[in-house]
Amino acid sequence: MSLAVAGGVTAAPDAAARPWLIVNPHSFRASRRGLAGRIAAHARSHGLHVIEVRDLGEFHTALDRLRDRCAGQIWMLAGDGTVHATAQYLARPASAGWSPALLLLGGGRANVVPRDCGGYPPWQRFGAALEALREGRSLAEERLLTLRIEQEGAEAQHGFFLAGAVIYAGIRLCQEHRAQGSGWLHRSWFADPYCLLKVATRVWAGRSPLPPYDDLQVRTDGAAAMHAPMRMLLVSTLQFREALYNPFAERGEGAVRLTAVAASARHFWRHLPAMFRGRFSDNMTLQQGYLSGRFAAAEVLGMSGYALDGELFATDPARPTRLCTGIELRVLRP
Repeated sequence: MSLAVAGGVTAAPDAAARPWLIVNPHSFRASRRGLAGRIAAHARSHGLHVIEVRDLGEFHTALDRLRDRCAGQIWMLAGDGTVHATAQYLARPASAGWSPALLLLGGGRANVVPRDCGGYPPWQRFGAALEALREGRSLAEERLLTLRIEQEGAEAQHGFFLAGAVIYAGIRLCQEHRAQGSGWLHRSWFADPYCLLKVATRVWAGRSPLPPYDDLQVRTDGAAAMHAPMRMLLVSTLQFREALYNPFAERGEGAVRLTAVAASARHFWRHLPAMFRGRFSDNMTLQQGYLSGRFAAAEVLGMSGYALDGELFATDPARPTRLCTGIELRVLRP
């Protein structure tokens, strides 16, 4: 295993307290135009400790070392999957008492979490963080709650953005498409749109590759239960302040944001553009096939799988899946 820790310049007097930078050079955006190498070299020239990781095993080894050193600040250039792995690691009992401040720089494909945490675009936000470090200024710090997914018999998962129903099936098809080749149509930014365009074409032609709608029962603490074949299920603890979409109504209270849309929802395609901007009209009610808002927790029965921050997980549809808040992370905003 090649876990490389690099220095680069004469250590500054405060080098032990300086941030550690973890770079995944295989993440989608980090691998483009030498971004990972440029950021790593720039970090070394400013006296930061740099660790390059290439898979989950190396990443866990890096976190083990940083936990043993009680590292106080970790910067990351990685994708949503690595951020999910970080939350999962910090939620385990072995990490109790260690809560480093995290600067999340978007190095992946979607970068949903780094966008919400002020880490996108990565080169500009990295430069702003370095400037603050050089000038002795502290970065703004926020608290970020994870979304905790529980089901009896399985390890609880900690992440930030869950997609279920047809969207989960679409994400799975996109991952299968990217795994089928190494050319431009399978590895570029256009890979997912290309796959979804093919899916849409087959749906319009009556040859849909999508599975039947999952028959889900969604129960929340602040609304009546929704039981229907489901077209869409989205759950998150993010605010989506800098995202291109924010598919949750500003209704209710609680940190768990949830949107569920039945397959029979009235005027779905007409409402879809506004819904992805968080605009839910008064007639988009449970009776019309829509449930969206903020809740303290939710429970889903009938779900066979979901995507969490782009990672796929299987569940037992006969057992309820509970969605609630998990641990609190310290996040730095440049």
